[in-house]
Amino acid sequence: MPEKDKQPRKRIEYRKKNVRVSRTGGLSATKTIAKDGYGVTVNTKHGIRLHKRLFKGARMGFQNGKFQFIGRYNSGPFNFNVSKSGISTSIKNKRGSYNLFKPNYSSFKMGGVQIRGKNAATLQLIFMFSQLLIVLIKLVWHLTVNLLWLVFLLVKWFIDFMVGFYKGFQNQDINASVDGRD
Repeated sequence: MPEKDKQPRKRIEYRKKNVRVSRTGGLSATKTIAKDGYGVTVNTKHGIRLHKRLFKGARMGFQNGKFQFIGRYNSGPFNFNVSKSGISTSIKNKRGSYNLFKPNYSSFKMGGVQIRGKNAATLQLIFMFSQLLIVLIKLVWHLTVNLLWLVFLLVKWFIDFMVGFYKGFQNQDINASVDGRD
């Protein structure tokens, strides 16, 4: 059994290439035929979908006579989704994701249990603010250490400068008394 399958799960499902069996959704079989950006998907649960790839991450099509437009793009921790019903963006982290426009679509996972919806949004905000607090504490610490180091170097330079200046005048007084200019 793979390592990731040993975690306890709230969602129970079985997936293979063309078959999916889940606790809540039941049995469904899928077959997709795609070529040159065009595709047909036949699903026993959701019917037939005809679709065309527009560009990487975006496709449009018809499923059960209804128009579909889906666009997905991700960059760093951000995910952007576009559909005919609107846009949304979410932030990924190690505990799940927080959807900025639709917080009830957020997820939070801890100890192998995944939580979705309003509770997940609350937990995600708590997690992200705690992470932000930790980063701010680290930032203040590093800035303080660097500032103290800079002050130390300035004081050290000033003392060095004054000692050199004093010794320079002492040498000038010695040279003047030797030359008889005194």
